[in-house]
Amino acid sequence: MWKAAVVQPVTEGFGFNITSEAHVPLISFAYKTRAEAEAAATHAQAVVENAILVLPPPRPTTST
Repeated sequence: MWKAAVVQPVTEGFGFNITSEAHVPLISFAYKTRAEAEAAATHAQAVVENAILVLPPPRPTTST
């Protein structure tokens, strides 16, 4: 299951990752305050908690 990781201090405020089933960070978010990061993490968890598939955006193709 994907999950929003615990909010922690980061270089520019507070942040969290959304992690894969293998606990690998997929994307990171940072906010100015812990309260903003906590609120966002709560919403992020609601978004991913019942997802059956989470994919990155497709990579752009280059023409030759």
